[in-house]
Amino acid sequence: MKAARLQFKVITYHAIEFYFFAIHLLFNPGLLPPLTIVFMLFMPSMTNTPEFPEYRVVIDPGHGGVGKHPMSVHGDRYDTVSGRYLDYYKEGAARGRLHERVIVYNIAKKTEKLLKLLAPGGNRKRFFNILEKYSEDNPPQITVLPYMSRGRSITDSEAEGKKDPNAPFRMFDYPDCEGNMQQGRMSRINELRPHLVVSLHLARAGPSDFEGMSPVITPSYGFLRQGLEYLRGKRRGKRFFLRSPYREWFIEETSRSDFEWYLNDVSLYFTGYPLTRRREPDSGGFKGYRYNMVRWAYSDKTGWERAARHHIASSRYADSFEKYVPEGKFWDRERSSYERSRRDGGREGFGGDNAYASYEIIRYIYYSLYLRGDEHRSQKPGKSYISVWIMPLHVNAINAFIELGYLNRSRDRFLLTKRQDAIAEGIAVGIYSLLSGLTPKDRQFNHAPMGKGIDFTKYRTPEGRSYFDEVTCQ
Repeated sequence: MKAARLQFKVITYHAIEFYFFAIHLLFNPGLLPPLTIVFMLFMPSMTNTPEFPEYRVVIDPGHGGVGKHPMSVHGDRYDTVSGRYLDYYKEGAARGRLHERVIVYNIAKKTEKLLKLLAPGGNRKRFFNILEKYSEDNPPQITVLPYMSRGRSITDSEAEGKKDPNAPFRMFDYPDCEGNMQQGRMSRINELRPHLVVSLHLARAGPSDFEGMSPVITPSYGFLRQGLEYLRGKRRGKRFFLRSPYREWFIEETSRSDFEWYLNDVSLYFTGYPLTRRREPDSGGFKGYRYNMVRWAYSDKTGWERAARHHIASSRYADSFEKYVPEGKFWDRERSSYERSRRDGGREGFGGDNAYASYEIIRYIYYSLYLRGDEHRSQKPGKSYISVWIMPLHVNAINAFIELGYLNRSRDRFLLTKRQDAIAEGIAVGIYSLLSGLTPKDRQFNHAPMGKGIDFTKYRTPEGRSYFDEVTCQ
């Protein structure tokens, strides 16, 4: 392949340079110290530059753990202000013997196994043989460092007798049995500074108009800010919502409209409080300052709880719309161009790179099934679920968050249990395409992938760093 040949020529050239450099030193030993410095400066590819472009990818199988009572011991979303869990731990969907936590983990492990072929020491030739089914491109060489966000889920029987069976699976940071704060899953993911996080979920049932696999996305600050202005009475009418590409807001129950659920999530996003039906902050339903439940560069300084307890007016801790001010590191981050690129606009026309990555992986999954002769009318990219979702909001990485199917639908159950290898291969090839680009071979396929890689140059900071690395910078 061209990239491999070019790399071989570069390495060969440097080897020849090194040979003559060593001969010169043999007859001029006094030049060793200064020439060593010059050698290190002008030949970085012989010292610390990776052989190929390198990307960190986290496969995030949803949930894991078990739902247990009481919430005070086995919950999630630990609030350091009140010193308690604010929510029950959610173990995921289930139907009979089928469990989301098991199915998505199995698919994730198969995906990780394929991506390891592109890791240092992996069998690249085998992965490129797989790519030949999907594309006639001469694909570029890249290195992928794959990680799993969790291990195999604990079972109900294994959880019996354990003090904290959900410790490895919680999303947010939590106190251990001795009271010491430990990292939750999102903090551990951020510590890896990934370029891409692929979150895999499924549900017990879904709305009738949501057919196929669906992305799960969070819009950018600008659209959520419009909702805050509406709640403050500074914006009239719903046209900004009804004409937006984020019209299909996630409805938790049909007693409220999608617009009312949007306003509820706006309130949660800014203040941590859900809304009552009268559009007032629910003082008894506080859900916490979520960005302070994660260990990353955007949480407030130690001791922030003292200010938060008093809900100081004209600050980020105010508990009313009129007195709320989004200020501080997290809100600076939310207003940044990087978050707009992640969460708004983009190749899909909305949802940014998060939506594109999600849809592209879905298209590659269906392409994988199609290449195996498996087609069905329901196998099409579905509508996006939209809300202030935890994972798309609390990582800097591109987040492909995908609802793989519904356990109450026989076709989905078949795919999720009998076609796991095909799904995993589609995910792995989709990830490769997102990182480097891959033109699909069969453009006649109804849901053919776009085959365009993500433009990672958008995520370079003025200091020359990567936005993905900034997640751990204090």
